[in-house]
This record gives sequence, C-alpha cells and structure tokens, in this order.
Amino acid sequence: MAQDTARPTGCRIHFAGLLAPGLPAEQRNELAQALRLSPTAAPPCPEDRPAPLVALLTGSEAGTGPDLDALWLPPVAAWIEPPAGTALSEPVIQLAEMLAEAAGNDLYLNLTTATAHDLQLGGRLLAALNARHPLTGDHRDDVELALHEAVSNALVHGNLGVAGMKELSARELERFSRDLGARLADPALAARRIAIAIRIDPAEDNRPLATVEISDEGAGFTPGPRTSTGASGRGLDLIAGISAGLEIEDGGRRIRMRFRL
Repeated sequence: MAQDTARPTGCRIHFAGLLAPGLPAEQRNELAQALRLSPTAAPPCPEDRPAPLVALLTGSEAGTGPDLDALWLPPVAAWIEPPAGTALSEPVIQLAEMLAEAAGNDLYLNLTTATAHDLQLGGRLLAALNARHPLTGDHRDDVELALHEAVSNALVHGNLGVAGMKELSARELERFSRDLGARLADPALAARRIAIAIRIDPAEDNRPLATVEISDEGAGFTPGPRTSTGASGRGLDLIAGISAGLEIEDGGRRIRMRFRL
C-alpha cells in the first residue's frame, strides 16, 4: 500500500479556459461562466504557450478524429466528461469537484466507461506525456503498452466486470466478446467512470518521474501472486516489469504506476 504522501497535494494547475467541442457555443459559454473559466472555441498552438485548458468531452466523437488530436496536446491538461444532463446547478458542482481534483495533478482525465472504451486512451495519454517529455524507441512503446493494459483492466475487468479469457480458443474469444458487448450495452455499467491522474516530478537521476494513478468503480479484486496462465490476466505482470513501481489500492479499484521519462 502506498502512503498518504503519494497522494497529490496543493495546486499544480491553474486552469484558464474551457474547451467543449461537442457542446453548442451557448451552453459552452454558460458552463464556462459557471466554472469561472474563459470559453475557448479551439485549442491554440502549443508554441504560443497559453495557460492550461480543460476539455469537456461529451462523447467519443468529441475526442477522436485527425482534426481533434490537438485536444490531447498542450495547453490542454485535463479531459472531463460532464455528468449526464449538464445544464448548471448540481452537474456544475460535480464538474467543479473534478476540476479541483485535476488542479492537484499535471494531467487529469475523468470519463464514463462508454466514452473511454472508444478512445484508445493508452495512445492518447502517451501523446499527452510525450508532448511534455519526449519518449523514444522501445521505452516509448513500453510505456504505451503499460498504459493500455492498465486502462483496459480498469474498463473491461473493473467497471464492466468482464472476466478475462481463460484460454486461447474461438469459444472463449466469442464468450469474451459477447460479455463485453452486453456489459457495454448496460446503461448503468456504461456510465461508471474511470479517473486517471498523472503527476510528473523530478527524479534523483534528472529523469522526470511520472506517477500514473488509474481508478475505476468496479467490484475490485484481491491482488495475489501474478502468475496467471490464462490467455488474459498477465497485465499486472507486464506493468510491473515495465514500470519503476506498481501499487494496488482500494480493494483493487486503484492502480498506481511510476515511469521514468
């Protein structure tokens, strides 16, 4: 178990603007005013060094596509899916709470399972990290693979509760795909959220150390010896081999990884 000192303290980010590509301009402006942020129509060029922005993603279509890759690059530092039916009042309070959590980290993401499942988050998170601390070669590939495995575990096995494949067979693959589709079609499970907080700190060897914390809303699990022989279930072994540190908390609903950049 990690000690409390590993949790974020203080404010690392002061957000200045709000991006909301999936919302009408009037609703975006209303939300920005309620959150005391400046509404922004499009992300500025990173070279302009503008103040950090938060992007509201209102569905998978708001975070994908070649024209929207800039959403995952500086100055955007947080990606949040608004609570259903955002129109002010209580949803704004929830958004404000998420922004407060985001401010204690260097990068932050909070999405529903349905949206996160379609985003290929491992690659998106790597792009956000790489834009700040360029990674190359095998190290870049390893970090992306670890991010993909951790996100997949949180979404598929955590929030959706889909059991991993026990063997490499057409029958087991069919069962896994069927279960995944059925769970994604369940509105209650699809609405469960995944939160990812990333903090980047200097290390003793002058290589920055990224701490990536991924939390889900699933039933959790009891960590045991990581010696699975099934077709899936080796993700934690892989992450442990790649990362500079791996911790599992909250009954298996939170994983914390560390990577040297």
